[in-house]
Amino acid sequence: MPFADTSLRDEYAAAVERVAGRVLDALPGGGGPAAPARPDDGPPPPAVRAPDESPLSRAELAAVRVLGPDAFAPALLDGRAPDPTTALTAAQALDAFPAATTDPARPETALVAAWRDRSTAQLLARAGRPTVAPSAEHVPAPVPGPEQLGWPRWSVVMAQLSALALPGLDGAVHELARRHDLALARGAVRSMIRRDHRTAARLARWLARTAADGVPPRLELAPVIDRIRLAGDGSARTALDLAIAERLWKERPLSEGPMRGGPAGRGLPGEVLPGESLSGEGLPGGAAGPYGAPG
Repeated sequence: MPFADTSLRDEYAAAVERVAGRVLDALPGGGGPAAPARPDDGPPPPAVRAPDESPLSRAELAAVRVLGPDAFAPALLDGRAPDPTTALTAAQALDAFPAATTDPARPETALVAAWRDRSTAQLLARAGRPTVAPSAEHVPAPVPGPEQLGWPRWSVVMAQLSALALPGLDGAVHELARRHDLALARGAVRSMIRRDHRTAARLARWLARTAADGVPPRLELAPVIDRIRLAGDGSARTALDLAIAERLWKERPLSEGPMRGGPAGRGLPGEVLPGESLSGEGLPGGAAGPYGAPG
């Protein structure tokens, strides 16, 4: 029944928020202004409860499945190996919610799921819990670039893959982001203009990750992060994206002089062609389209 379906969706959405809040609270140094209060300033709690200590509900397991590699963010940002508690829970979430059957009509959705699952499997393998499906050894098909999809659509796909923008993970998707950081910057600006702050936060993660990898930044991300905190949806998931982006941005190699290719004080990318703009307004494919915030 529709009412039952709505109730179940609400329950799962609430569980995602709860688990994202726990991950946020467990980040090294806390999760920034949006992090839940930590009682008595004690040690960070585990990102997820150990199933053998307090069994997780099916909704909470689904939430861990949705977060994917982000469940391991506290350890990865702290330079540690994936912790056994999170690995156990993530493995149980994969068992409870195996990969959905591929929909030929939505190849990009299947690609996003395949790459996220592979990254989760890689982290589980490092924690001593290798999985068969998904396998850490299986390399999914390449993600198309902006030249195939157009940068507005491609930037939405990359936003859906933002859980891969973590230290300790690297591969073809990360190389794609480093190669097309201008398209990521355009996507972030476009999302801000459209007030799609969730997508903007996820693209900010990729821009922070490429900067941490040594790619000269296209945007000054600190004001972008601050703006999303003020005007965003206030959800724990967006707060988690912002906290990760902020941590990666602070760890970028610092260089002298203005931002790459941009006039001093403006920070605009120098590889924008005549008649183009960073936001893409006026470009073919740059008009606002039906691209919703990724789930």
